[in-house]
Amino acid sequence: MNLIQNTHQELKGFTILVVEDNELSQMVAKGLLEYNGASVAIANHGKEALEILRNEKMDCVLMDIQMPVMDGLEATRLIRTNAQWADLLIIAVTANADHHYKDLCRSAGMNDFLTKPINPELLVNTLLKWLVSKRDSKACMGNNN
Repeated sequence: MNLIQNTHQELKGFTILVVEDNELSQMVAKGLLEYNGASVAIANHGKEALEILRNEKMDCVLMDIQMPVMDGLEATRLIRTNAQWADLLIIAVTANADHHYKDLCRSAGMNDFLTKPINPELLVNTLLKWLVSKRDSKACMGNNN
């Protein structure tokens, strides 16, 4: 079952970093994203995410908020201080769905917010909304040069 209804928009060609401390959640996210064509890397906490970002190019980060070692808010703030990652798409993924957490995520520099348990179709559609738009705007800018 392919969760993408429009076959012209798929996650193929996109690389997504899943930052999540729960092993089962990692496996579910990785399986879902790879099933829909994405390449996936996994980090167990924010510090690992920063290490991966230093060595690999990512199109998007799915960032859990509450993790050991370095939480998602701190990791996002550090990512946003690096000009190299200024345009990196970061989507919060958390069980905390109240407005306070949404505000914290936005103020840290996250682009969007998804709640757990993840709705697979909403996840894929949210990624497509951001990633395809970003890719298309880069293509337009490239055509103007």
